Amino acid sequence: MNTSLPVTAEYVCNLLGYDKFLPASSGVEACEAAVKLARKWGYTRKEIPDDTANIILANDCFWGRSITASGNCSDPARYTNFGPHTPGFSLVPYNDVAAVKYQLQNNPNTVAVMVEAIQGEGGVIVPDDGYLYELKKLCVKYDCLLIIDEVQTGLGRTGKLMASNWDCEDHGVKPDILTLGKALSGGCTPVSGIVADEEVMGAFQLGDHGSTFGGNPLSMAIAKTALEILVEE
Repeated sequence: MNTSLPVTAEYVCNLLGYDKFLPASSGVEACEAAVKLARKWGYTRKEIPDDTANIILANDCFWGRSITASGNCSDPARYTNFGPHTPGFSLVPYNDVAAVKYQLQNNPNTVAVMVEAIQGEGGVIVPDDGYLYELKKLCVKYDCLLIIDEVQTGLGRTGKLMASNWDCEDHGVKPDILTLGKALSGGCTPVSGIVADEEVMGAFQLGDHGSTFGGNPLSMAIAKTALEILVEE
């Protein structure tokens, strides 16, 4: 019996302030899970028409090399010769709140905005203070989810537990879905995941999603130990 999965899930959720943890093995798996969950939430909770879900991404984003991630970015090196690309995504300039607002105003079937807290592959781009906070307010106003991709920046890599805690002096930001990876295992083994509250994660039903090695006993034990060391030291 895999007893390390529920123990680690509880630890991660308590540490980050969420109800549910869904484990995976790689960063792109975590981001794909977040996208998939946001779409399911949009159809079952927001009740948008079938096959109309849209997710807003930022130019110069990097969320992996799956066929969907490769086709929904602004880097020709990653999308050229890999089409046709997965539909249902819109790209806007990073650090541009007005561009996100325009998209939300003009597409009521938008289910999520997914951005990196700090862009990595795009050149280590740090957004203006309050950028994530303003996105969160827009997501609340237009009834969609804020996904913050912290696969690269999360868990101590910016001096805070999560980079989104840096957003501005007065406001940390709690995304609706948070993606985790890389530092989650201290670099020791493939492990990643997403966290969300029950209101969002509950859109997934049994069998909706899975990962062959996600949540395996070794990765879960290592993840919990890595996080404990991070907190302690």
